[in-house]
Amino acid sequence: MKRVLFVLAALALLAGCATTRPIFPPAAAVQEIRALPDGQWRITLRLQNYALRGMHFGRIDLALAIAGHPAGRLRADVGLDIAETSSDTAVLLLSPTPTARAALLADRTGNIAYSLAGSVQAGPKPEDRRSFELNHQGYLSPVPGLPDAWR
Repeated sequence: MKRVLFVLAALALLAGCATTRPIFPPAAAVQEIRALPDGQWRITLRLQNYALRGMHFGRIDLALAIAGHPAGRLRADVGLDIAETSSDTAVLLLSPTPTARAALLADRTGNIAYSLAGSVQAGPKPEDRRSFELNHQGYLSPVPGLPDAWR
């Protein structure tokens, strides 16, 4: 009986020494939208890694809406390695819908609501990626001095 208790105590001590680093779901937000002369938008997307370990970000598939109007889908394999609890940006081009373009241009003085909905693939290694559902709502404001930019 003493041997069994000794083995159980040793296992409990070893289990207490093990470190686990949970993977918290990542986040994404629009950092900036720039309207280009050809009508496209250059979107700087900020990807946040909340995990306590570095993560490889792969495929993103996000629907962007401006002031409740669908603007289009942001789809790309961003291929970013982001350190633990850090962020990085990806730049994507989007041909927005006419209603979203009009909604963005309509209010040059206040905050314009936007939303992102879809999925982001991330994992500690490229082969370990999994898909995380993402829903984010935020606001964009015109950038003073830059007539075709919102942050």
